[in-house]
Amino acid sequence: MIALHLGPHAGSLWATWSIDPAAWIGIPLAWVLYTRGLRTLPEPGYHGKWRPRAFYAGLVAMFIALVSPLDALADELFFVHMAQHLLLMLVGAPLILLGAPLIPMMRGVPRNLRRSALIPVARSRSVRFTLRILTRPLVAWPIFIGMLFVWHLPSVFEAGLWNEGLHLLEHACFAVGAYLLWWNVIDPYPLKANLSYLARVPYVFITMIPNFVLAAFLTFAQSAWYPTYAERAARYGFTALEDQQLGGVLMWIPGSFIFGAALILCLFAAARAEQAAQLALEAERD
Repeated sequence: MIALHLGPHAGSLWATWSIDPAAWIGIPLAWVLYTRGLRTLPEPGYHGKWRPRAFYAGLVAMFIALVSPLDALADELFFVHMAQHLLLMLVGAPLILLGAPLIPMMRGVPRNLRRSALIPVARSRSVRFTLRILTRPLVAWPIFIGMLFVWHLPSVFEAGLWNEGLHLLEHACFAVGAYLLWWNVIDPYPLKANLSYLARVPYVFITMIPNFVLAAFLTFAQSAWYPTYAERAARYGFTALEDQQLGGVLMWIPGSFIFGAALILCLFAAARAEQAAQLALEAERD
């Protein structure tokens, strides 16, 4: 049984907050704009109650992952680093998309600024073309999987541990890749995903497989991949290999559970859509 022993400077780590400017500015700003925009919507029930809750929960998950002491502890323990990535890609990103942030956040921007800058940019052909290309399943999926594997290569992962700028770039890549991936699973209301409900089922399934494979390699590796954690993990009573195995299990079980839940929900949505189509067809015949 593995026991977690707090290192001599663990107390200071729990009081260490990230100074990532993008997170400190972007997350509160998104919260304010979304809240302000909700108040301007035509009717209170326009966005429902669950969408705002999902959005705020997603922002909280992002804040915990990027700003809280979890970020400092992630530099000390690999399995905490995996927990950070889990919050970032498989919790925060889908919850924010479930919150359908486009309309509230746009309406939350001051009217003059929205009309003079935001709307022209949103209507720009280049912006629309770029977004349309990046959100295509055959583009979004390789971006997400590619970033997942590239950033876990030992040389790249180690470089991110020692270079703060590269570490921030890693988080940005994971966030962007996650939003593109989930865009085709969760309808970013009022926009639509590029896949039918039925097509989302294999899309989620083929995303589970690489995540499963990477987690299995991490869990059953015979030696530690990331030498930096050898000294750091020892402060907490772990060997580097034990730390890596815990990280692999974390990616494997909770990660598979989240993808599995998404798979079931897609199947349920596909069944409902098929039933609605059948009822509509029968109504036309009658």
